[in-house]
Amino acid sequence: MLSPEESHHVIASLRAKVGHEVAVFDGAGGEGVGLIVRIERRRVFVDVTQVMHRPFELRHRITLAVAMIRTHRQGYLIEKCTELGVAAIWPIIAERNVSRPDAAAVERWSRRAVEAAKQSNRSWVPAIPAPRAFSECLERLGDFHASSITHADSTLVPFTAFLSAQTDGASVLVWVGPEGGWSDTERDLVVEAGAVPTTLSPMVLRTETAAVAVCAAAAMHAVVTGSGRAE
Repeated sequence: MLSPEESHHVIASLRAKVGHEVAVFDGAGGEGVGLIVRIERRRVFVDVTQVMHRPFELRHRITLAVAMIRTHRQGYLIEKCTELGVAAIWPIIAERNVSRPDAAAVERWSRRAVEAAKQSNRSWVPAIPAPRAFSECLERLGDFHASSITHADSTLVPFTAFLSAQTDGASVLVWVGPEGGWSDTERDLVVEAGAVPTTLSPMVLRTETAAVAVCAAAAMHAVVTGSGRAE
């Protein structure tokens, strides 16, 4: 059975009927082709006849630990980073946060991510958990092969150089700060925990621009190297 949202889309937008063929995906690399076998008022039942698994699209699995921006720009960040192949987006609460998202916001972001994945023909939808405290994310840094914290300092290592040094299939946690920037304490704690300070541009970037730049660099790196996807 399709989710309520997808069922509504199939019934109201696609106007599909019993017997029509549809493509489905689970957001974790699984894709299938099936036939609609039953349609009820708000539910669509599909008999999946073909199933395949697509590997992750990029060389590296990028997780963004990002201090969320103002509400009217959040959807853009989620959508564009999803289109560019981000693996996960962790909204974090930093000292200078301008937004304190609630559960409803997370639900909106997840729907936006699903739509962006379908638009860009992705089989993978980024995981977006509830907002986490800075300290909680810091404790998870060791779960990744590598980590980087972005900073508007052109003398630092370019993010592209940092990424090129990582092996195929590496999981990478990238910290993107709030509009007011990281506090000195936050930056020091992340670096002490092993994150590499990197720069994305000689200009000062908005939070959503920096997040998109990180994902664009990872996507372009996969294209330039010709390595394709990583399991």
